[in-house]
Amino acid sequence: MKKLSTLVAAASLLTLPMAASADTILGLYVGVQGWNADYDGQYGFGSDVQPFYVDNDDTNTSFYAALEHPIPLIPNVKIRQTQLDVNTSTGSYSGNFDNTDYTLYYEIFDNDIVAIDVGINGKQFDGQAEIAVSDIVAQQDFSGVVPTAYAAARIGLPFTNWTVTGEAKAISFDDSNLHDIQAALEYRVIDNLAVDISISAGYRAMKVELDDIDNIYSDLNFKGPFVSLDVHF
Repeated sequence: MKKLSTLVAAASLLTLPMAASADTILGLYVGVQGWNADYDGQYGFGSDVQPFYVDNDDTNTSFYAALEHPIPLIPNVKIRQTQLDVNTSTGSYSGNFDNTDYTLYYEIFDNDIVAIDVGINGKQFDGQAEIAVSDIVAQQDFSGVVPTAYAAARIGLPFTNWTVTGEAKAISFDDSNLHDIQAALEYRVIDNLAVDISISAGYRAMKVELDDIDNIYSDLNFKGPFVSLDVHF
């Protein structure tokens, strides 16, 4: 009986580390972002690239999901979809540059305070450009993937529920230049073994300079504050 009690106690001790580190075995992250972005620049298709000006801003939405695991050499996966509408105050130009990021990354450093990720990303645009001049409307759908480098970092403020976060995707080649950068201050509302829930407020800036991506030419800048809700299972 004494031996049986000893075995049960040992088994209980062995399961404690597994329960405490369950989220390090497989982690699922999901989130939603509301981005109040001002934008300016020019875009068009073929040789018809014209400047446009706006006196308003749009609230764009963004959703993401990420899966992290401990399997060596196999990267973690993150997918983010972002809505980007472009409309002029005169109504001559309208369209969207909606895009989806497909990210493969490695967590090269991770402790209780600092985490650093690096990887590669493919930003797929699925949009539409429309130009209206003198009752004549020209419209073109476009689609294309732009590869970028990817990096992200998190720095926790010791003995608090606050974390500083940053993320960047960027590339420059030929006459195309693309970057998507954001930084935020995050507060963990719920933090336990079952689920983590946090809210963030930050600033995001995106440059979309495309040279003949499915016959689309653009030089657009989007920038502005955002708020987000993130959940980690």
